[in-house]
Amino acid sequence: MVSPMDTDFYMTTIRHDAEAMVDAARAAGLDAEVPTCPGWTVRDLMVHTGRVHRHKTEVVRGGYVDSDAAFPPRPDGDVLEWFVGGFDEMLDVFNKADLDAPSWTWCDHEHNADWWVRRMAHETAIHGADALIAAERTPTVDDWLAIDGVDEILDEMMTGIPEWGTVKAGIKTVALDAGGRRWGLRTATFSGVGPDSGTAHEGLVTLLRDDAVDPDAVVRTDPETLYLWLWGRGELPSEAIAGDRSVVDHVRAVAVEATQ
Repeated sequence: MVSPMDTDFYMTTIRHDAEAMVDAARAAGLDAEVPTCPGWTVRDLMVHTGRVHRHKTEVVRGGYVDSDAAFPPRPDGDVLEWFVGGFDEMLDVFNKADLDAPSWTWCDHEHNADWWVRRMAHETAIHGADALIAAERTPTVDDWLAIDGVDEILDEMMTGIPEWGTVKAGIKTVALDAGGRRWGLRTATFSGVGPDSGTAHEGLVTLLRDDAVDPDAVVRTDPETLYLWLWGRGELPSEAIAGDRSVVDHVRAVAVEATQ
């Protein structure tokens, strides 16, 4: 569960990063390429993020519990004006909603509306970084948000194993150190057949959380650098890596797959 204090922080962060996105989009131009999202222009980035904002607004406002809401159409007219209207509406709906109420999410272990507030804070932070990079500006991320974001990507995107699958743990381990926190990870492979899609997975590269590891490699850096690296929005300096670099490469491969 997300605390009221955390919710207020997420809301403030969403507005700050969304407004920074608009400013960066104006500076870069809507036709500029986004280096961190190959094939996308700034217009594509703003439309994608704005549609995500509107979708989550409808999920929470409409009380969707057992199924997803329909995704909104692409905008007509001024993209930036449409984007601002979307995040304004989202924050208004989040502020008025009962965030303890049940909600549809794609997460296996959390199904309350407040989950979307946290998710949208990180969605906006990461795509805000994309817009800043497109405008040749340097993104900055608050340490608390970055640490929270490392928790999110590791626990809900990179190491969450569906109940219908089986996992074979590997022997290689890595520790990620930042901001006074340590996250331990173990290499693994995942196999199984998705019950809804029917897609078969065999030996898919993945990771398991194992905070008690005696690591083969350690990544030690600041929270912002670790957060952006996991999301593919920056590189680790060579001095941040100690030990078996192949394990660090494994983490990067899983992160790329998980954040597509």
